Amino acid sequence: MNFRLTLFIHLAIISALPFQAAAAETEWLLPNFANRLSVEVKNPGNSSLQALATLPVVKAQAVALNFPGRLALAVLVADGQSDRPATIIASQSDDLDGDGSPDEFEFPVDLPPHSQCRVDIYYSTTLEDSFPWSKRVSAKHSYGYNREVAALESESAGYRTYGGFFLDFHGRKTGAVGLWNDAAGYVPVQRDLGTGRDVLHIGATLGLGGVFLRRAGKISQAPANVPTYAHKPSPEMVPHYRVVAQGPLRAIIEATLDNWQIENDSIRLEARYSIDAGERFVRCRVIATPVQVAKDHEYEVGIGVRDLPAGSVSSDAGQLIVTGRQNARDGDVGLAIYFDPTQYSPASTIQTADGSNRAVIGKARLSPGITSQQSYAAAGAWSGSGIANPGELLKEMREKVEAHAEIGALTFASTPHPEKVEAEPQ
Repeated sequence: MNFRLTLFIHLAIISALPFQAAAAETEWLLPNFANRLSVEVKNPGNSSLQALATLPVVKAQAVALNFPGRLALAVLVADGQSDRPATIIASQSDDLDGDGSPDEFEFPVDLPPHSQCRVDIYYSTTLEDSFPWSKRVSAKHSYGYNREVAALESESAGYRTYGGFFLDFHGRKTGAVGLWNDAAGYVPVQRDLGTGRDVLHIGATLGLGGVFLRRAGKISQAPANVPTYAHKPSPEMVPHYRVVAQGPLRAIIEATLDNWQIENDSIRLEARYSIDAGERFVRCRVIATPVQVAKDHEYEVGIGVRDLPAGSVSSDAGQLIVTGRQNARDGDVGLAIYFDPTQYSPASTIQTADGSNRAVIGKARLSPGITSQQSYAAAGAWSGSGIANPGELLKEMREKVEAHAEIGALTFASTPHPEKVEAEPQ
């Protein structure tokens, strides 16, 4: 073959490759949708990342008007190694403040260290539909006989709160992966019917991730709800709950105590708890707001876990882990909180009515006109789940708690074929 002709063919092939790649990246894959927001997602960490990427809607709407519309469908764009241009993935939008409009949009990513991917979110302001994604988390404002409880769970672990602004822990039986909180609420704790077990006795302690205030050496805990089956009157001041999101990828609940009276001071507590598909830990955010606080009063705000009999404590920077055994029947239990060590004091012992606890105190104090916010994560682990060493698992979990998907560049586009919008796809 003529050398010039051969060179021309090679150059033509080489020059066509970037064009083909660009065409695959910009191809309009879902003709019924008028709008598309392309999202760059990065894993900045040194380990592989399997997590939910969270896109703030305000940030998205600065680029894509009316995002996510009335219907949205997320598509993971291929990296060139696949025989298909993209893959549809599950997604979810959450209305955090209850005003009827979504505040966050999330979808799963699976990224090697220091890598990135592109997810295209096609959305419409006129179409309406819902997609039956596999439900991998759950949130409810009920639990068995006790309607004054909010519960949330993944397929690996369950948690609930019934006032006091702490979490209770429900461990899964070995091999019993699934959403078992509801069924377990009707099973006596002495029985094993395969649903798992409430393995943590809280009493008047901090439980798991419990919040407390301290002033002049006095510890104050928010009042707890009285369960229906106790047949006792409820305290005047009790939290009320809201289910923010029921999944399928992220479950979120809120607890609010509007008028907590401590002596003559009035304080509002608001907590948000969330758990993601595939995770064992709960992300927690607690805001303490002074409604009416004496001008010379200042409160420390702490979080902690109850001590476990014959247990051990691990308190590295940024994590507090307690392990032990409350009874012979349930075996070993581990409780952990994870936090920013720059925002908290070193761990110390805190005494409550039913025993000792380990806790850290936030550096941000609550005082007149000054709100205190605590952000942390909490997790439980149980040997009955097939975990040989709950404490070691909880130590390893810290890396997952700290890992996150980073949202990068956002790019908006509208369909090049408006005549196909709301038409039958061809």
